[in-house]
Amino acid sequence: MSEIEFLKKTLNEWCERFVGIHVRYAYDVVSEYHIIEVDPESIRRGNDEYKEAEMSLWTSFMELYPNADLLITKPSEANDMSNCLFDSNKVVNDYLELSGMWDFSQIFTPFINKKYNNSYKIQDNNEYALAA
Repeated sequence: MSEIEFLKKTLNEWCERFVGIHVRYAYDVVSEYHIIEVDPESIRRGNDEYKEAEMSLWTSFMELYPNADLLITKPSEANDMSNCLFDSNKVVNDYLELSGMWDFSQIFTPFINKKYNNSYKIQDNNEYALAA
């Protein structure tokens, strides 16, 4: 399994495991670093289960790919994310747009994208109405 496949698989698992996590992954060709941005900070620094998962990723990655470099950090403008290979927001939006007949993204994306206390919660519930 390639480095990229390994990291994407792990990040998909994180998205299923940690509610409210946002993860982006890019490979910086110039520095030859795999860069993973994780937020919110309450998960990155305040969740012991996440910390264990991050340490496990580090350990596994370094054992499998000893010549590769990995950076796991909070979002930063200093990171070159122009070669984005994984974005958990895109995964959610792709899932919502699977049906060619129904555009669920118009219905659900506003609710998913509104954050409340670092978890997703429906706000302004009168904002949309559904009719039969």
